Amino acid sequence: MVRNKVKISIIMPMFNASKYLEECLQSVLGQTFTDFELICINDASDDSTERIVLDFQKKDGRIRLLSNACRCGAAFSRNKGMKEAEGKYLAFLDGDDIFDEEMLERAYDKIEAKEADLVIFDFRHVPSENIHRKLRISHGGGFIDRYCKDSFTVAGCEPYELITWGSAPWNKLYRRAFVESNQLVFQDLPCANDSCFVNMALMLAGKLIVAESEKVMVYVRDHSEAGRISRDRDPMCTYKALMQLGKELIKRGKFSELGSCFYQRVYFSLMDALLADRKEARAESFYRFLQEEGIHRLCTLDQKAYAGTESYIRKELEQFLDKDFASGWYREKNILSVCLAQNAGRVKKLFENWQKEGYKVAIWGAGENGVTLLKFCIEYELPIEAVIDQSSARQGKSLCGYRIFPAKDVKDRVEVIIVSARYIYDDVVQEAGSGGKVIMDINQFFCMY
Repeated sequence: MVRNKVKISIIMPMFNASKYLEECLQSVLGQTFTDFELICINDASDDSTERIVLDFQKKDGRIRLLSNACRCGAAFSRNKGMKEAEGKYLAFLDGDDIFDEEMLERAYDKIEAKEADLVIFDFRHVPSENIHRKLRISHGGGFIDRYCKDSFTVAGCEPYELITWGSAPWNKLYRRAFVESNQLVFQDLPCANDSCFVNMALMLAGKLIVAESEKVMVYVRDHSEAGRISRDRDPMCTYKALMQLGKELIKRGKFSELGSCFYQRVYFSLMDALLADRKEARAESFYRFLQEEGIHRLCTLDQKAYAGTESYIRKELEQFLDKDFASGWYREKNILSVCLAQNAGRVKKLFENWQKEGYKVAIWGAGENGVTLLKFCIEYELPIEAVIDQSSARQGKSLCGYRIFPAKDVKDRVEVIIVSARYIYDDVVQEAGSGGKVIMDINQFFCMY
């Protein structure tokens, strides 16, 4: 077969995707970048999926339709699409999402300019009613300098930075030669079948780069509808994906170098799997499995590498052994808690400098990140003047011993405002005004966006 007939091969597995397929296909075919093929793999759908693709194919010859004789799953379908792909680069999209018209153009220009193995771009999970609403993102200067200007590797990053890029395949463009030379394939699992593929690609890539843009490139439809297959997330699939990832890293002689990154991924993936499982009895059973053998197996894949992992992550993983399911301790953890724990010295230095200047500090935002940040400040005895939140439902209530105030009651008596959540930063700047205040987004401080 002659390869590289087109610049990009888009691989789209489909099973009973008819409800949203037309608008998805339109968003692909409306791309400003046109040198691509769209390989649709119909996984034995019993709705009108095949008819819709055939109707589009009559109008656009870039569409290729492959069919599975029986239901084989997304992993089999993606692997089948890769074998048929003729493009220099590979993209993996789902048949119910919406793609910005510049997605391929931005990704292609970036991966070509930097000769990268993999380029990453922005996505957002959105409800169906907002799938066509254009969103914008403002990345901080630190993020742009670190990830968008020059290529980087996972080994050259802090382990927690890997979490920023996610384990899904659809916000990335892959060099096909890189995928093939590393023999990367999707794992045959009912769910989490893309996790090992994506994490291996991230960890093995010699050159990673992020496509800098203020536009969201992929709008991922929230999978909350009762009939959706991806709604049933068995956490055991996540465990199997993690074990496969660890074994592959060992097999390729990469575990000693990337062990810390692996265990960061283990920690967050296990928590996410427990939170995503809608069947509490199954989640509790999975938790018991982790206590009895699962955590031990993961942490003894390479005992030397595990011992060299950050003490905070080891301590957190060991909580699976020390605490029971009913405690729900994992519900209180997020990436900000890891960033704070592993950069405690940097944060304390900030507060010391503010204290020298006589500045009073407020935290703006009493949501999940606000709670995490406030608990950190209390633990390290960092002085907080007040907690601010613009939600009337939260105002007047107590958070970790601090009363929550509206901005008008506090903003004139503090010199520093730490914004806890990225999506409220612009509103905080507008509401608080400049007035010489220091307004710092804690997420940008860690280059999280």
